[in-house]
Amino acid sequence: MYHCNASGPSPWSDPPNTEPPGAVPPEQYPPHLYDRVVCELGRGHDGDCADHVGELSPDAQLWVLWEDDRFTYAVLRPCCMSDPTVPPVQQEPCTLYAGHTPGHSWQFTDMLHG
Repeated sequence: MYHCNASGPSPWSDPPNTEPPGAVPPEQYPPHLYDRVVCELGRGHDGDCADHVGELSPDAQLWVLWEDDRFTYAVLRPCCMSDPTVPPVQQEPCTLYAGHTPGHSWQFTDMLHG
């Protein structure tokens, strides 16, 4: 399976000026080093593209979702699924968010952002 790798300009320089109730304020967003967003989901996925911005807590990750030039920040739970074909001591959780489109991070064969 391959990453979508669709990219777009970074929305970091223009943080949202209105936030839904309970949203993380922009000044608390983790720093992001890239000047472009690159989709981490599987090639051919349905819906918005998604790029992980950072960890807010063990149970909350900040993601940027986009389609064309519309960007949305979302606080999502981590997927936490692990590859059942490897011994438990070697299992690592999926690095995507819970409920993502098919394809867990351990199933990708290409390099992300590549």
